[in-house]
Amino acid sequence: MEYFDGVLLYIFDRFKGERSLSAVYHLLTGKKSSQTIQDGKLFKVGSFFGILKKLKRSKLEQHVFALLETQLIQPNQHEGYQITSGGKEALSAFLVTKPIPDYLAGWQYHQVSELFWQRLSLFMQSLSYSIHGNMNFYPISKDEAIQNWVKKHFPVKKEKRVLLAKELFQEIRSHLQKLPDPHASFFIMRLSGEGRTGLTVHQLADVHKISYEEAMFRFQGVIHGLLFQVQHNSAQYPILASMIEGTSGQLPLTLSTKQTYKLLEDGMTIEEIAHTRRLKRSTIEDHLVEIAINIPEFSISPFVDPKAQLEIRLASKEIDSQRLKLIKDYMNDQYSYFEIRLTLCKEGI
Repeated sequence: MEYFDGVLLYIFDRFKGERSLSAVYHLLTGKKSSQTIQDGKLFKVGSFFGILKKLKRSKLEQHVFALLETQLIQPNQHEGYQITSGGKEALSAFLVTKPIPDYLAGWQYHQVSELFWQRLSLFMQSLSYSIHGNMNFYPISKDEAIQNWVKKHFPVKKEKRVLLAKELFQEIRSHLQKLPDPHASFFIMRLSGEGRTGLTVHQLADVHKISYEEAMFRFQGVIHGLLFQVQHNSAQYPILASMIEGTSGQLPLTLSTKQTYKLLEDGMTIEEIAHTRRLKRSTIEDHLVEIAINIPEFSISPFVDPKAQLEIRLASKEIDSQRLKLIKDYMNDQYSYFEIRLTLCKEGI
C-alpha cells in the first residue's frame, strides 16, 4: 500500500464517514476555513493541516478510487467514506511499519514552518560559502524579505561566522540525534552549501525510493519537531530561536477572526460585533469557534452554559458521533447548532 493511501485511511478512520472528500482535500491543502479548522479539532487531525499544499484534487480522487476498488473504504449517505474492516486491518499494519511522524503539527506550525525553513536554509548556505571565501553564489531563496533577514543577522567578521556555524551545527545536531533514521537525513540532504546543492522534496523521495507524499510528511515532521524544541527550550537553541523572531506572539487565527476577537476583548456581544462589522451572526459564530479552538484560555461559558456543555458532550459520546444534526436531534433540539459546535470544538471530543 502506498504511503498516501495509508494517510487517507487514517483520516477516513478519524472522520468516521462524517465528512466529505472535500473536507479531506481542504485539510491536506490547508484551506483556512472555519469548517476545516473545526474538523481538525473535532476529529483530531489538525496535525495534517496543510502538509500537502500542492496536492491536486485529481490525484486525491485517484487514490480514493483505488481504495474503493480494494474495498478498504466504502461510500455512505453523507457523501463521505467509511473505512471497512479490511481497511482497519490495512491501517493498523501501515501504522506499524510507517507511523505518522510524532512531531507532525500542521495546524500549530503552518504559519511559521516555511518561514523558518527558508531563513535557516539560506543562512546555512551563506555561512558555508562565506567560510570558504566565496560570496558569489546563487541564493536558494528568492524571497527578498528572507534575504534581507539573513543579511541583517549575518556576522561581518569571518571568525564570528566560523564560531556561529559551529554553534548552529551543535543546535541542529542535538535535535537530529534524537530522530530515527532516515528522518535526520531528510533534513540534512535538503541543505545547500559550498560544493553541495540541497535536494528538492521530489529528489529526496527518489533517493530514498519513497513517494513524494511520504518524503513531505517525513521532512515536515523534522521541521515541526525542531520548531517544538525551539519554542519550548529556546535557551538551548538561541540561534534557531532567533529564526522565528516576530512570529511567537502571533495567534493562529484568520485575519477576520482576529478582528472579531479584538472586539470580544473590548466587551462587545455577538450581536454588537455583527452589527459593527456588518457581518451575519453566523459568521461571527464561526469566528468564536475558531477562537475557542486556538486560544486555550478562552472561555465559552458566556455563550454556552456549563450544564449545557456537559449534556452536549455526553450526548456526543452516547451516540458516538460529532455530526451536529444527529446530536441536535438526539437532544430534541434543546440546543442550537452553534452551542453544540462550540462545545465540541472547545473540548476536542
